[in-house]
Amino acid sequence: MMKRLLLYLFAATLLPTVLLSKEERPKIGLVLGGGGALGLAHIGVLQELEKLQIPIDYIAGTSMGAVVAGMYASGMSPDEMEQRFIALDWWDILKDQSSYQYLDYRRKLDDKRFMGFELGLRGGDLLYPPGMAYGQKLNNVLESFVIKSTGITDFDQLNIPYRAIATDLKSGQSITLKSGNLPLAMRASMAVPGAFTPVRMDGMVLVDGGILNNIPVDVVKEMGADYIIAVDVGAAAAGKSSQYNFRSLGEVVGRTYSLMQRPGQEEQLTRADFIIAPSLADTSATQFYLAEEIIALGRSAAQQLNPKLSTKLSEYQACTEAFPNFLKKQRQHNTEKMIINDTVIVDNQAVSSSVIRQRIKIKKGSLNMATLFEDLNRIHGMGDFQTVTANLTPTNGSHRLEYHTVEKFWGPSYLHFGTKIEVTSGSTARWSLLLNYTRTQLNPLGGEIQIDLEGGGHTRYLKGEWYQPISWGEHVFLAPALFVSNEDLPYYEENTEVADLEQSFAYGTLDVGVSFFEYGEFRIGLLGGHAWIDGNSGFFLLDQISDTLVANTVQLRLDQLDDPIFPSKGYQLSIEGLFAFKDLGSSKTYSTLELDLLIPFSIGPHTIIPGFTGGTSLKTELPAYAAFDVGGIDSFAGMAPYQLRGNYYGVGSLGYRYQLGKLPPTFGNGLFALARIDAGNAWYDSNNARFQNIDVGVLVGLGADLIVGTCTLAVGKAESISPRFYFQIGNTF
Repeated sequence: MMKRLLLYLFAATLLPTVLLSKEERPKIGLVLGGGGALGLAHIGVLQELEKLQIPIDYIAGTSMGAVVAGMYASGMSPDEMEQRFIALDWWDILKDQSSYQYLDYRRKLDDKRFMGFELGLRGGDLLYPPGMAYGQKLNNVLESFVIKSTGITDFDQLNIPYRAIATDLKSGQSITLKSGNLPLAMRASMAVPGAFTPVRMDGMVLVDGGILNNIPVDVVKEMGADYIIAVDVGAAAAGKSSQYNFRSLGEVVGRTYSLMQRPGQEEQLTRADFIIAPSLADTSATQFYLAEEIIALGRSAAQQLNPKLSTKLSEYQACTEAFPNFLKKQRQHNTEKMIINDTVIVDNQAVSSSVIRQRIKIKKGSLNMATLFEDLNRIHGMGDFQTVTANLTPTNGSHRLEYHTVEKFWGPSYLHFGTKIEVTSGSTARWSLLLNYTRTQLNPLGGEIQIDLEGGGHTRYLKGEWYQPISWGEHVFLAPALFVSNEDLPYYEENTEVADLEQSFAYGTLDVGVSFFEYGEFRIGLLGGHAWIDGNSGFFLLDQISDTLVANTVQLRLDQLDDPIFPSKGYQLSIEGLFAFKDLGSSKTYSTLELDLLIPFSIGPHTIIPGFTGGTSLKTELPAYAAFDVGGIDSFAGMAPYQLRGNYYGVGSLGYRYQLGKLPPTFGNGLFALARIDAGNAWYDSNNARFQNIDVGVLVGLGADLIVGTCTLAVGKAESISPRFYFQIGNTF
């Protein structure tokens, strides 16, 4: 009751003078406090303040409050903010992995094989990234949000003078950001330690401003505000925290943060003329996906102003007449056509500017924002940078476009890890661990070495490749490689496992190729080495093979899917051929040619996934180590891995996926229902590749996109075979 009375008194004293004229009325400042997802309530508060025709002359914020304040200062309406925030894929933003479709093709291969983290290696020491997310996705979102103010670097020149609050780790002081790159200032203000990497700016290392000044009333007062409205989104949550039992890590960390911040917040609030404290006790700072509900709670808190003012507004016609002018000023955007006269690359050291420039498609002339964002994604997709941002600097009536790159300080030598477990009923479980060493930027042309070591229950291999572009354009490359492997394989006769094969390879390759960057690559090469097969069976004697292998190879791989495992759009095409000839020194003459095609498309939460994979020996007889194999959860439903073998094969599939829900970003992404129909077979004689010799398999199950890889639980049924159960978790390698 007392709170509402104070609310009415404030409104009654404020509005008689509000907007009578620009010179006569008092200046009103708005302070938006930090609180993670709770800060979305600020949008609802702004919606109601506009309904009450309360203009804002100065605005400042911390963390999410700085984001909302920056959007409002740059010209976005509260209703537009609500629409944009509700539409955001917060799981994707907080997971913060580079957009798969913009990754360099080599990084796409890595994305499938590795878990979602990497370590640096320098001088025998392991280096760790300073946060779970680098903030690239968040940077892109913020840049798109404040696009109306592109080119403005003095925050006093925004539609509403603006300040963002950050904390400098070096000096230990609260920093008020009043100029520079607007989205970067917003990003710095909400760089929560451990969640997002710090922002390095002008010699400072900036993190979440809420550590020292979460409700910056003093800053807005210094800007010149006469009346200050402060929005405290953490008050209710801080009060309820005392009731927790603190059995979870989130509760412990959240309460610790609150205890550190709260005394300073309450001191700042004593300087405000009015406080709006939304009731957010039942909502946590990580629940960004509840944007619509949180915004509504902000509206509800601000609506407490309404009863008194609704009866008084008719007495202030000057206010009513003048308020549209305020809205016009707040909504305006930079109508000047942005002309780009030059592009420069800033802050790069290990990565050559010439290599980066190959990813830049924007042209001189009128600024195309869509192309600019694609450039940022493409450069970040190289895998060498924490963040890549853009800045416009006025120069002689036009602008210089600067691409600011922040290289990974823990690079350019990296360690990656992968793991997978595959369990199929009626077949032996298979598991593997993968350790990868990658050394990037060996030279100015972007050379790279990768070494893979895999060990597991059935597969052991060692592979090393030196990938070396041979021109500044980085399109043409050489790739010498060495490969040694040993694998235990099942051998089937009429759907029954009757033997075990031990298959080994040792060979070297030299490829010449053309990179299409994020689209894919084309290679031709020469392969030379040896192949062995030993068999063990209690039923019959298997031949032993020891062959010299010399062959020409060709590969065309294109990948424009939006996700490597659960794609909803795009395409993937692979064509691979191997041609071994006795004339080259090979023990046998034979050929293989394979095609793999996938073209998913989506309608809402429904995704249809047609695909085809097939191979031919081109009428040659394949040795056992080169025979095609079919079977397993990803190959043919109802079959065990390697169950079908032959000189020819073909499998057409039609998959369906429905998204059941989302997982927290710290665990992964989506949860899906899966179904697929497969039709095909493998044959030793091409004359048997007929319609009547095609088998059909059906699979249904559940899939989850986890931070450690994917997890699938399914059951499959093929003709004349009992149902098989599948469990798969981990990466694809």
